[in-house]
Amino acid sequence: MCRVLAAPTGRARLLDLLHASPVPDRSPRGLGVDDFTFRRSWTYGAIVLDVETPTVIDVLPDRTTETLAAWLRTHPGAEIVCRDRDSGYGRAVREAAPSAVEVAGRWHLPQNLAAAVEKTCHHHCSCLTL
Repeated sequence: MCRVLAAPTGRARLLDLLHASPVPDRSPRGLGVDDFTFRRSWTYGAIVLDVETPTVIDVLPDRTTETLAAWLRTHPGAEIVCRDRDSGYGRAVREAAPSAVEVAGRWHLPQNLAAAVEKTCHHHCSCLTL
């Protein structure tokens, strides 16, 4: 997209150009959490979204359990947390927002299914004839 617009730049530079909006005191009812990389395979962060209005709420400096748990404690109110398969996010939600329901993101559902099918096929490969 940057090449098409004749504005050659990288993702890190685009992130630097974003202007942060104020973070609300309370979490939205539906909260999404996923990690991303500031620098490819080097430094990871976590993005916090309102899943009902697909709005970025906050960008966390890392993807640790402690950071997300602290954020959830200071921003109560999440009833549903949509997250990936990272067990650290699960621990943070159970610790800081125990009444919230955890759900897998729609991208992660087929990913989980594919992993389960692959594991089953490898386990039963001697039964399968091609």
